[in-house]
Amino acid sequence: MPAAHWRRACAVLCLLAGTGWTQAAPSLFSIEEPWTDEYGHGVKLEYWRGEVTFVAMEYSACRFVCSVYWRRLVELQKAADARAMKVQFVILSIDPEHDSPALWRDYRKARDLTRENWHFLTGTRPMTTRAAAFLGERWWFDEGHLMHDFRIARLDGAGRVAATMTTFAQPVEALLDAPRDALTPPRQSP
Repeated sequence: MPAAHWRRACAVLCLLAGTGWTQAAPSLFSIEEPWTDEYGHGVKLEYWRGEVTFVAMEYSACRFVCSVYWRRLVELQKAADARAMKVQFVILSIDPEHDSPALWRDYRKARDLTRENWHFLTGTRPMTTRAAAFLGERWWFDEGHLMHDFRIARLDGAGRVAATMTTFAQPVEALLDAPRDALTPPRQSP
């Protein structure tokens, strides 16, 4: 592209930026289809708009990463409790072909994750793929086992990633200290 075209393109971009035209950051809430929770109810992710929400992708039959996941999530819950901080935990199935509401209920019970601020959701494969791409979660098969990254994301009030934990050694306080989007009002109770 000739230099004159680059200058015009830059001028247009500067003009658009000056008029307030910007593309909004991606949001997990842009997945508008309802997910199925562990009780068989349809739930949209935007339900947690305005909440301090932590999201992880797991699956009920996982015997590897997920066992560390839930221990770190429980640590995060305890640290939030110590600060009297109201938080939500949303666990999205990375194996939607197998995770049923009954399996998620069993998963919760076996790990004593019975508080009402914990939510276990299963969507369709396209929804799962979109959520994983948004969160930066990768998965693959290794000798017949579904494997996946360790990643816990804290969403801001608009459903954008505000902070992530990507290693087992990271302190949970880093996720609690992430800035909250003060411009997004909390959801209204039904």
